[in-house]
Amino acid sequence: MRSPAGFAAWVTRLNDRSDPAKPLDAGQVRCTYRWIVEDDRVLGGIALRHELNDFLLRVAGHIGYGIRPSARRRGLATWALGRMLGEARALGLDRVLLACEVDNIASARTIEQHGGVLEDIRDTELGPARRYWITL
Repeated sequence: MRSPAGFAAWVTRLNDRSDPAKPLDAGQVRCTYRWIVEDDRVLGGIALRHELNDFLLRVAGHIGYGIRPSARRRGLATWALGRMLGEARALGLDRVLLACEVDNIASARTIEQHGGVLEDIRDTELGPARRYWITL
């Protein structure tokens, strides 16, 4: 079982990756994290990676998100992605890469609703993925 102290330590590590004053470990990139919370219950989260390293360029992209199954089909991912695209624009990014599993039609639609243009479908270290670019 995970402990509250372990969860707090994990959140601290995530916050440190957002803080430009704190050094990053080799291979990591600066990230901004946001949580989707309703009535003190976490429904999902979204992360904006401020730049791409080789792995992120091949596999994951600038933005990743997830919504708990019980909160899906409410437009939360679409809402969160729209907000995070604004943050990417504020950072000075002119386009962002997003990837989703090839059979994740809901995520593909969310990305496409925000102007995502399919670059390709390719095999990655994490399995087949759709890769989209969104111009900001």
